[in-house]
Amino acid sequence: MQQGIVQVKGVDPTPYLESFNRYSDELSLLTADMPHDPEQITFALLWYPDDDFFDRYPNVKLVASIAAGVDNILACPSLRDDVIVCRNRDPEQASIMSTFALWHIIGHQRNFERYREQQTLHIWKRHPMRAPADINVGILGLGFMGEKIADDCHALGFNVAGWRKSFKTLTNEEIPVFAGTEQLDSFLQRTEVLICVLPLTDETRGILNRDTFSKLQRGGYLVHIGRGDHLVPEDLFAALEDGQLAGAALDVFTPEPLPADSPIWDHPKIFVTPHDASDVRPSAAAANLAEEVERFVRGEAPANQVLKEIGY
Repeated sequence: MQQGIVQVKGVDPTPYLESFNRYSDELSLLTADMPHDPEQITFALLWYPDDDFFDRYPNVKLVASIAAGVDNILACPSLRDDVIVCRNRDPEQASIMSTFALWHIIGHQRNFERYREQQTLHIWKRHPMRAPADINVGILGLGFMGEKIADDCHALGFNVAGWRKSFKTLTNEEIPVFAGTEQLDSFLQRTEVLICVLPLTDETRGILNRDTFSKLQRGGYLVHIGRGDHLVPEDLFAALEDGQLAGAALDVFTPEPLPADSPIWDHPKIFVTPHDASDVRPSAAAANLAEEVERFVRGEAPANQVLKEIGY
């Protein structure tokens, strides 16, 4: 029986362990405090592994993240070239994230934040109403999560388009796809509500900056559900101050938890949530890992393997 280890920093590993060991009779998943021989460990379920994780487990050949993001694993200093890294793909997680984005898109469309402010002041005043088709939504990142958000926006009638690094037709061919740096400006210029769901790479770090915000339609809105390092906070403050952006919803930060003295907390135009746009079902993460290990053992390519050279 092949053995694996689970290390999920800041997360209770018990549900993952129980789900995995119910899922597979041929594979066994352990925690670091359980008796085991590190040299017998051949796979792992990870979230922010220790810097020396792969030194401690020299025979690990395949690892999977508990979430869609794998940047925390790719950043591990001891990660070896021969280790296969897999992301987690959970349709329910994608649906949960999509509803989070839609909540903010609709809130911007229907002036809900303005009405909340008016309520505190006992002001009865209606504002012009816009249909979904009047709202230009742009999805920055069209991976598994981004495409789900785009599909749901389209189904509700929003004028949605997406941007990705390289061109790929979506399942719904009615959704326009912009691709590459040469089409990024055109994508931003047609966008009022920008949803960032990009992976974190050297190329995307700091992409939510003054230049990006300046190209959006004036009075736009940012929904940031990618990674904290995508955002340059000072540039967001400036865009909110001069009215280029009407507001922003931030769910990811650097560092996390968001420090108590961060000015983000108190900004009247920023909606803060504690990295809660979606959640991973332990059963889905466990099943994903078991299936990937079983494919690997059979000599097949993993279904959700990450290309390390591009970071996703």
